[in-house]
Amino acid sequence: MEDQPKPRPSVVDRVGKLCQLGKDSADYLFQVPDDEAELEKVGKILDAILADKAMQGRQEAPKIVNEMKEALQGPPGPMVAEQLQVGFDRLTRLWLSARSGLF
Repeated sequence: MEDQPKPRPSVVDRVGKLCQLGKDSADYLFQVPDDEAELEKVGKILDAILADKAMQGRQEAPKIVNEMKEALQGPPGPMVAEQLQVGFDRLTRLWLSARSGLF
C-alpha cells in the first residue's frame, strides 16, 4: 500500500498558516532544541491560534494549546520538540476537521 497524501483544503486560512508555521518551528527545534528565539516564536504562534475566532468554541483546541505551552515551560530538548510536533499535528487535524464540516 502506498502512503497517500492527506487531503487538504485548497484555501488555507490564518489558523492553517499558523499551524504550518508552528509545525515548521517544531521540526527545526528538533534539530536545534535550545534556540530561545524559536521557542518564543512558538509561544506567540500558540497564543495567536488560541485567540483566533475560528478556533474559539472548539473544546479540544485550548486543551492542546495549553499542553504545548506547558511543554514550552520545561527545559528545551528533543522531548519538548516532539511534544510540539505532535501538538501541531493534532491542531492541524482539528483545523482540517472544522474546515471539512465534520465538526
